[in-house]
Amino acid sequence: MSTPHEAASPTDEPLANLLFDHTGADIILRSQDSFHFRVPRIYIVNSSPILGRVIRRTSRSLGDANAIPVVKPVVHLPESGEILHCLLTFIFPVTPRVPSTPEEIMELLSVAQKYQMGTAVTHIRGSIARQNSLPARLKPTLHMYALAQKYGLRPEALQTARAILLKQSMTIEDFDNELDIMPGASLYELLKYHERVRAILASDLTKFRMSSARGTITGFRCTELSPSQIPCWLDHYICSIEKAPNRFDLVEFNAAMARHIADRAATASEDLHCDCASIPSQTRSIREFWEALGSVIDGSFEKAEPFLSLVHEYEDPQAEINLAIQTTSPPDIFDVPDANIIIRSSDFVDFRVHKSVLTMASPFFKDLLSLPQPSDSESVDGLPVVELSEDSELLKGLVSMLYPVCTVIPNSYEKVLYLLAACQKYDMVSVQSSIRAEVKRGEFPAPEGAEAFPAYAIAGGKGLVPEMETAARQTLDHPMTFEILGEGLRLFEGWALRDLVNFRKRCRDNFIMCLDSFLEVQPPGPSNIWVGCPNPKVIFSTTHPRQIHFLPIWLNQLLAQNRNDLKYQKFTHPLDIHSRIRQEYFTALQNHATCNFCLGVHIRSGLKFCAELEDKLAQVRDKETVGLLTEAGI
Repeated sequence: MSTPHEAASPTDEPLANLLFDHTGADIILRSQDSFHFRVPRIYIVNSSPILGRVIRRTSRSLGDANAIPVVKPVVHLPESGEILHCLLTFIFPVTPRVPSTPEEIMELLSVAQKYQMGTAVTHIRGSIARQNSLPARLKPTLHMYALAQKYGLRPEALQTARAILLKQSMTIEDFDNELDIMPGASLYELLKYHERVRAILASDLTKFRMSSARGTITGFRCTELSPSQIPCWLDHYICSIEKAPNRFDLVEFNAAMARHIADRAATASEDLHCDCASIPSQTRSIREFWEALGSVIDGSFEKAEPFLSLVHEYEDPQAEINLAIQTTSPPDIFDVPDANIIIRSSDFVDFRVHKSVLTMASPFFKDLLSLPQPSDSESVDGLPVVELSEDSELLKGLVSMLYPVCTVIPNSYEKVLYLLAACQKYDMVSVQSSIRAEVKRGEFPAPEGAEAFPAYAIAGGKGLVPEMETAARQTLDHPMTFEILGEGLRLFEGWALRDLVNFRKRCRDNFIMCLDSFLEVQPPGPSNIWVGCPNPKVIFSTTHPRQIHFLPIWLNQLLAQNRNDLKYQKFTHPLDIHSRIRQEYFTALQNHATCNFCLGVHIRSGLKFCAELEDKLAQVRDKETVGLLTEAGI
């Protein structure tokens, strides 16, 4: 976090961009963009213990704090002039200014919080509450939550998280194109909070159903009662809120009641009289029930508040991964004969190597080492030291590929990705190509199973395009849900998660179009060979509406069922139809073995038909790319 620092400026020096000039000013605040604020220090000292310490330290450096100063101390602050101007209006007796954008509002709060301006924080929140209510639409609410997480503002994060949970279901499909609004780490915390809220709701709403709900619904009787003696439809509605808090909505409540009333009307008899149809007219009873239910839900959210974590409360997920993949002890020091330079890792392990080797492998080091070295630069045993940001294990693997020694093989694909990223950073093209070749040959690890998801996230963040594309394609072999992503979600940037979702949708659409072409029996389509089965499914040609063709029922069911599954299960199931369609074809044909016509077609052309179907599906899957790589800086 940026911190203020102090400097001195002559008292009578004219100041450019003066935004605040208070009577009795004895100190100057200067913003990051060079705006100035003349203010009395007493206001700042009393408002912020952080800035108070800086000002007192400045005063001591200038001499007697009680004497008339020859110069006014200048405190440089890392915030913009706009934010500082708004902040000062909540400290001085002037009209408060609230920024116009959500980003600046959240930044203002975070700055006041950073400088421990408790009173100012309270006043800012009060002004925000009077001027800006929570947005009604989901997208701006998600944006506000992301900003609250970014700036570490717990009250705002809790407020917006609750609003989100009451607006929509928490699945990848429900978020659709809004996944890029926040980083994966913030989304991960929202999902954890959602699970905790659901668990608490399950307990609290069960108690409500079994004890309190009956007392709020009076004046009518229903033909179907739950064990707690409330209408079954109402019991089911309350249970649905446990699984999806966004169902706590009067529209959902009225829809559930309307379905019940319609069902009762369809099966009504004189012996089974239901009064639920009269509920809409009993506004008092509905209001009492809704208030009681709302009170329970409010209580559940309050109990869950401690379980919403802010992203800044734990280490950066990338740093955690780096720490997890480090060895328990530093590797043996790499020390080659006649070394003339030292490269030092982030964990302070020195590698003695040759400048010539570095410059031949890396244009980056060639340019770096050609620059004149400062006279006070560090050296060890007369060798210059170059400090790098990679850890010792990674550097040992990298250096081992520059010399004719035994290559240090990474023991996980994540380490391979970080090694490739280091090569890309230092422009070691040939080394990077060698690593990729080793992965293809199986000498280096490759992603296995659901490891493809974190591999995609890391590769995207590091700008490793080939690995990003490969991992994206491998994710299609697995369901893509928040449960599958798990903690790996924290590795994703919002844009990367959005792109992976859109990639999956495009692949699904390609599969569906391919299956549609095989459901089309108009010549010269590949399925035309099956026309003639005595047990057909009538197919109306999409290209020739007046012509009717006949596809065997077993084949139509095979293709149509897979088409429907792709349409509705794109996230909850693997998109691997190309790898299983052959087996499903043979199973379906075997169940139709009594048809001599279809058996004859299969003997003559079935294997070719099946291979063509399989190949077409594989081709449409492989033709897609993740795309949108510009946001990765590629």
